[in-house]
Order: sequence, then C-alpha cells, then structure tokens
Amino acid sequence: MRIFSMPELMDTHFPSRPCIIENLLPAGTYLLAGAPKIGKSFLVLQMAYQVSAGEPFLDFPSRQGTVLYLALEDTCERLQKRLAQMTERDSPDLVLSVLADTLEEDLLEHLENFLFESPETVLVIIDTLQRIRGQTPDNGSYAVDYDTIAKLKAFSDQRGIALLLVHHTRKEGAEDVFDTISSTNGILGAADGALVLHKDKRTSGDAILDVVGRDQPQMRLRLRFDPTHSLWQVTEVETEPFKEPPNPLLEFLSRLVNEENPLWSGTATELVQCLSEMDSAQVISPNWIVRTLNVRQDDLLRKYGIRYGSRRTKDGKVILLRWEGVR
Repeated sequence: MRIFSMPELMDTHFPSRPCIIENLLPAGTYLLAGAPKIGKSFLVLQMAYQVSAGEPFLDFPSRQGTVLYLALEDTCERLQKRLAQMTERDSPDLVLSVLADTLEEDLLEHLENFLFESPETVLVIIDTLQRIRGQTPDNGSYAVDYDTIAKLKAFSDQRGIALLLVHHTRKEGAEDVFDTISSTNGILGAADGALVLHKDKRTSGDAILDVVGRDQPQMRLRLRFDPTHSLWQVTEVETEPFKEPPNPLLEFLSRLVNEENPLWSGTATELVQCLSEMDSAQVISPNWIVRTLNVRQDDLLRKYGIRYGSRRTKDGKVILLRWEGVR
C-alpha cells in the first residue's frame, strides 16, 4: 500500500492526459452499450475513422492518433463496405482486425505489443466486450464483472489511452438508462464512464446517446442516422458539456509563453515575479501556481498550446513551459 500526505499529493506532477474526443471521451476505459442491431458498430467505426483522421466526431473535436478497432463480430467484407460508404479518403492510422485473443489468453500482451509498435495510438475499440471475456464459471457475478473491467482499466491508465468496450443492454427497461447495461453493476462500477445508445422505436432512424463519466457531468445527444453514408449525425445537444471557468493563471501564461517566446523555465517564485510585472494587481502565491498547473495542465495544453513540465534540482523544483501551438 502506498500512502502520501495531502501536500505530497498536491505537489505531484502527473503526466498530461488530453481528451481523445473533447468533452466526450477522455483517456480511460469506457463502455458503449446498446441493444443488438441498434447501430453501435456503425457508431464506433465512425469514431475510429474520424479520430484516426483527426476529424470531429459528432461535432466534438478529436485528438488525432492511431486507432485500433477490434471488430470481433464483423467480417472484413462488411468493414470494407461500411468504410466505402462512409468516406472516400483512406486513413493509414486506422488499424482493424476481426480476430483477437481473450483476456484469459494473450489479449493484453498483444495490445501491449501493438502500442509498442504504434506509440501514437490514442484509442482502442473492442467490439464486443463479451468476445474477449472468455469462459469462467463465475460469469454474472459482481466480482468477476468488476475484475474484468479493472484489468482493462489498469491497462488504459498505465498507457494514457482511451479504451472503448462495446457492450449490450438488457431488454428490461429502467428509470436510469445506465441501469440497463447488461451484467452486474460491477461492469459500470469499474469503468471510468459509459455511453448508452437507445431508441424509442427500433425502426426509427433517430436515437439518443447518453453519456456519463467520472470526469464529466451527464450529457445527452440526439442523433440521426444517414443510411447513404452510414454515419450518425448530431441533431441536438440536449445537455451542454461542462466547461471549466476561465483561469487567470492560464491567461497570464499564454501572454508569457507563445510563438514569439516559446520557452520559459524557472522556479515558482520567479514565475510569480514575471506575472506580477504583467499585472501588479494580481496576488498570486508560488504554492497556488504549482497546484494550479498540476491540476489544469491539460487545459493549458489544449486551449493555449503550452506544455507544462517540472524537474527537481539541488535548488528546488523548476517549472518548464514550452509552447507547442494549439492543436
């Protein structure tokens, strides 16, 4: 067991983990659940292609990178047909397979090897979860469900990627749509969040995508399927995504580190002096600067294009700021 004090925790600089799809899919392990044949596989293939190409997904900006899509209930011919309908432009960063080992076999080792050979990977999609679970005598128990997702979550957390698991919902309805996710509550309890795709009528081309996660409030999107291009489109964002309020420190840093002045390094005290020269009315402490940078580093990189780092020297902690441009 590792223990640490609150000051130690607040002073820790964790690696930056930008969202894979802004406001929709952070790094971590997530479920995409829905009834059979409702359009889940079309949705995740669209996600896989658009993230790999750096295109917005459902109007949300994506972080371009390699995407591995394990389409374990499809055929190569079906994937070819769907992609041909979806786009005329190839994406070399989309990698697909219709075969994979189970967790009881060598799945995690194979994923590890893939990430080693493709370090720019940002997203792995497994369609479906049941195909990789294998057979255990305790299937259906909370402990087994939790342990299954926990293994996958540990893998995604260690590598800073998003892992999306396609799963089914039960036939029985529920007041809370997330309670319809098949299996026990251990499935959702161990995951970082879930997306549930559902319809009022199976024959309808309209659907609702409900989203919930540890790092975001619940959100609801209304979608419509375009059968000509095999694409889901947003018709309404019923619940607007949460937006962090402006932070004065990040605004100051964007004036200090930018295209004209791409590098800055120094102690927190020296940074306070630089900022006070810009605006003497602002009262900022070195401790507040370090804590804010540790917590808001992803916002600093995503909104202002500034990467934050730190290192220890014999004289104390040195802050490193590098402008990389807004992506």
